[in-house]
Amino acid sequence: MAHWERVQVLPDFTGLTRADRQGGSYLRYHPDTLASVSNTLDVEVLEYAADVSTALGRLGERLRSNPLPILYSTMIRSESISSSWIEGIRENPRAIAVAQIGDDAASHNASSVIRNVDAMKEAIELLGVEAWTHEAVLHIHHDLLPWHRPGYRTEQVWIGGSNKFTADYAGPPHELVSSYMDDLLSYANSSGDLPVVQAAIIHAQFETIHPFEDGNGRVGRALLHGVLKRAGLVDGGVIPLSSVLCNDVDGYVKALTRYRYDGDDRGHALNGYVEQFLGYVASAVSAAERFRLAAIDIHQRWKLAVSRFRSDSSIHRAADLVVEYPVISARFLADNLGVSTVSAQKLVKQLDSVGIVRAATGKYRKSALYQADDILDLLEHGAELAVAATQS
Repeated sequence: MAHWERVQVLPDFTGLTRADRQGGSYLRYHPDTLASVSNTLDVEVLEYAADVSTALGRLGERLRSNPLPILYSTMIRSESISSSWIEGIRENPRAIAVAQIGDDAASHNASSVIRNVDAMKEAIELLGVEAWTHEAVLHIHHDLLPWHRPGYRTEQVWIGGSNKFTADYAGPPHELVSSYMDDLLSYANSSGDLPVVQAAIIHAQFETIHPFEDGNGRVGRALLHGVLKRAGLVDGGVIPLSSVLCNDVDGYVKALTRYRYDGDDRGHALNGYVEQFLGYVASAVSAAERFRLAAIDIHQRWKLAVSRFRSDSSIHRAADLVVEYPVISARFLADNLGVSTVSAQKLVKQLDSVGIVRAATGKYRKSALYQADDILDLLEHGAELAVAATQS
């Protein structure tokens, strides 16, 4: 049965911190295993889940019927930027695009977001098709934090506070993490719950287990998209759920806290948490539709801009590359398109002449970089689209 455990910690006179030297006690949480409980929801919540599932399905069908690279690429990057933002890793889209091409000017935070993009892509590819495994989850975490020791945590973790005695939340003992993850994976692979409900439960249970020393929030949000992809609800893009959560971080944290019930009060806790999660998903679907239309507009304008060039001109491939890499250099184009430096410089001028890129501004104005403002603006304002969705 789910419960809070009071852990007594004896003074450690060799400890590095005053808290360790003084000792004390803290509470850590032992969640129920998903195999041992029922996920029964109130009729109203189930009806809401069915409505949200229908909206997700309609969005997914629109994405599948018009599978534009600009949609998939920008949606994933926007979601990764927002997911990193929730964790306090904040950088603007242009700096992240600079990191994408391996420029020496890349910041540490920008490089961290790029790893989050890779981890999210891995989550969709690895978890969006086949049965979930420990290896897949560990691979996603390794993509995010490659310098960490492989595997689940081997020590106590906590959230908030300067130490475990003042923490807002402490996860279950590390000795139980593997068995808890066994249970979560079994649920992910065999549950008959609606996928959107399954996604909500998997996310809350994963964050409650907190199986890693770091990166739990970003990996946990990436898992959500794996659920929706495997269920066939959303393909060819992702919903900007993290952008929505960014606008209500306190509410998001309170929802996860509400899930951590004590005793046998799962029904009340689960209904409250799932209902709030569904509200976030519904807002994310509305934001995704706004995002989709904005991306299609960019695609059509760019297609028209390069239509005066011969169909075999390298500018068409260059424009496709800019979708994925909205900050470029002539050298980058040469390396990735297999053309000479002179030809690449000509391509940059052509892209500039039709309004797809322009010379980089601000702190990059003296560099040899060019930026695609259309893509950068879409990434920059993805959170604004989410705000509009929550207010509509």
